[in-house]
Amino acid sequence: MSLSRWLLKLQSLKLEFVLPVPLLLIAFGLAGEPLTNLLLSRYYGTADKLQADTHNTLTMKLLVNVRVINAEIENKRDFTIVELNTANSILKKLEFKSPVTELSSIKAMIAEELGLSKEVETLQPNTQMQVQLAVKALGILAEIDKEQGFTKVEVKTADSVLKKLEFEFSATELSSVKTMIVQELGLSAEDATMLVSYRVKN
Repeated sequence: MSLSRWLLKLQSLKLEFVLPVPLLLIAFGLAGEPLTNLLLSRYYGTADKLQADTHNTLTMKLLVNVRVINAEIENKRDFTIVELNTANSILKKLEFKSPVTELSSIKAMIAEELGLSKEVETLQPNTQMQVQLAVKALGILAEIDKEQGFTKVEVKTADSVLKKLEFEFSATELSSVKTMIVQELGLSAEDATMLVSYRVKN
């Protein structure tokens, strides 16, 4: 087929419909990657919440030395939330939810939960204690904050009184964080894979 016949065939085609295709491909190639990166870096609120199947609970045994630096008590209508903030430990905060509102009863429940004698004033600042915990972990969220230089690890529990533990690790590289979680929380690599979710904070 001669060149002139090819040119006649191309003229008979509606080129106005064919010419935009290469332009669309070029535009997609240039804008596709930045758009994908933008969507993947967006924060979605559901990532904050630990969602776990209650059948996948795991009992963790911890032994840590802590010093109570602050206790915050928030009374609701039919329960009390107590947060113990600690120092000198990777364990930074313990959150308790008690069905009672009387302070002496709350202290006794917390002391029992922490494996301490009931005479210990666990809510007083500067209380030194060695905490031995056996908690049923529902899920673990590790939030890596590279800018601040630490990783916050939040453990949600299925226990009756102790509801949440917060740890702080100095590592921010994912491989190091995984290793520290396995070592410090006494988990196997399989359990960590099943229970731990990771999020990098921008």
